[in-house]
Amino acid sequence: MATVLSDTGFVLAGAVTTATVPSILDACLPAIQQGAQVIDFASATELDSAALALILACQREARRLDMPLRCVNLPANLISLATLYGVSEFIAQ
Repeated sequence: MATVLSDTGFVLAGAVTTATVPSILDACLPAIQQGAQVIDFASATELDSAALALILACQREARRLDMPLRCVNLPANLISLATLYGVSEFIAQ
């Protein structure tokens, strides 16, 4: 799993799963604190419900800093999981 910082946020590449989310958070939270406003899922190859936890943790940090944060290129299965768990309204797209 790689987290690549871009000008406006970060791009998740590879697996975003229970096994990888802790290290992804270690990279993403400081990026949000430095102004990152976009989480791009275009290069994510494998997702599970931990990806939702990642988004929610990042959203909490952005709200704490009074910053916008949006997700782009969300895969259909992640949107379906968010709907199933009743958190789709918290996933800013």
